[in-house]
Amino acid sequence: MASFRLPNVLNSVIHAHNDQLLRAKKPKNGVGAFIFPCRKLVFNYCERSGSSKSMMEYLQRQAMNFAEENPQIEVVVQPRPSKHPVIRAFYTNGHQKTKCVRKCSADEIPEVVKSLRDHSGHKLRKWNRYVISDTPSVRGIYSPFHVKEIHDISDQKSK
Repeated sequence: MASFRLPNVLNSVIHAHNDQLLRAKKPKNGVGAFIFPCRKLVFNYCERSGSSKSMMEYLQRQAMNFAEENPQIEVVVQPRPSKHPVIRAFYTNGHQKTKCVRKCSADEIPEVVKSLRDHSGHKLRKWNRYVISDTPSVRGIYSPFHVKEIHDISDQKSK
């Protein structure tokens, strides 16, 4: 028996449609949804050391409020004997960021937690270009300093 084959044009259309379906299933930030970049915060502290005193005070007073305000973030509290207090943040892109809070007071720790929560998870880098685009403009970025003629509102009224 002869096997039936679709023409190449139909095969490419079917593969493109399947690729589109696969791309549509991946969660992305955009118009319809927002995925929080920080997925997990781990608070490590030592129960006996003096450097963890402010961390334990934060955990007793403010950590529950933070966890209730941010249900999208998993909050884990772990004792870590004989070590300085550390807050580790895990992000959806697979990166993690660690901050040591041994010299922070109990009032400064919420700022550190907020900065870890609001971070995107990407490594910091210097941007060499002002605009990042998938389709760069042929004409470049508009700047009023590169225009030869300077137009004024009073010129328009006199005409």
